[in-house]
Amino acid sequence: MKNQYVGDIGDYGKYALLRAFAEAGIKVGINWYLTEDDASNDGKFTNYLQDEAFRRYSPEVFDALEKIADNQDKTVKDIEGSGIVPGALFYSDVLNTVGKPSDREQERMAWFQESINELTDAELIYMDPDNGLQEDNEPGKLGAEKYVLPDEVEQYYRAGQNVVYYCHKGRRKLWDWHNHKSVMCKILPDAKYLVLTYHKGTQRSYIFLIHPEDFQKYNKIIRHFQDGWRKIFSFEYTEKGDPASEQVGDKFTIENTDGSVITLYKRADGWIQIENSKVKNLTKAMRPDLVCDFLWGR
Repeated sequence: MKNQYVGDIGDYGKYALLRAFAEAGIKVGINWYLTEDDASNDGKFTNYLQDEAFRRYSPEVFDALEKIADNQDKTVKDIEGSGIVPGALFYSDVLNTVGKPSDREQERMAWFQESINELTDAELIYMDPDNGLQEDNEPGKLGAEKYVLPDEVEQYYRAGQNVVYYCHKGRRKLWDWHNHKSVMCKILPDAKYLVLTYHKGTQRSYIFLIHPEDFQKYNKIIRHFQDGWRKIFSFEYTEKGDPASEQVGDKFTIENTDGSVITLYKRADGWIQIENSKVKNLTKAMRPDLVCDFLWGR
């Protein structure tokens, strides 16, 4: 993140998403991964704020950004003080980009440890780098300040926090992008992964790593949010597929008089999956209350 990006078209979707969690009672912690401004035009795409039709998706976020975006001296502190993400915690120390690789490595380790201390009370950590995830753990390499490191994602997650990080698809081809989205799956195989992609301006994705015990709650928040932004946000998946349909608990089977077998099991999203051995590759998912209504003829 750079201060010059504040209010850009990408910010609108980002803060609306984080606000949805805050309004659902989730304590959000934001690590800006703040770096110094540069001479690029990045962050100047604020014309969307002149389109009232765009306001309907999140009026509160839209109005707040409208007051901030055109300020010449805007910074992330303006976002922090705006209440866009109610009750959020923030870590806004700037990442060092100078010195020898060994110096940058030591400074980054200290910088990240301080972020852990500052955001310890957050339930959901949002990591906001310029570009996304670096696939190796080399904090001293040139340009590493623009990325989150796998080890940093892992540290937040293993501390018991759920994590979402920002990531560009960039110029990656489809298969390379699929592999890149899946990097953390090998490091944290027990996490539940959801990818929400924003299609205004440069394509950008938000990759969630959710603890299994929190998945049903988080999945509900994310899907409810996406319902309201259906033309702008879409789902993608990692190599692990859609975690919502994963089985939790034991299966229950019923044998019909025609020899077919009906199988029922609870999914990770709380719905009931129903399969019929007589009809291959066809399944049905129902809310538990609707299953009960069907069974009892209500």
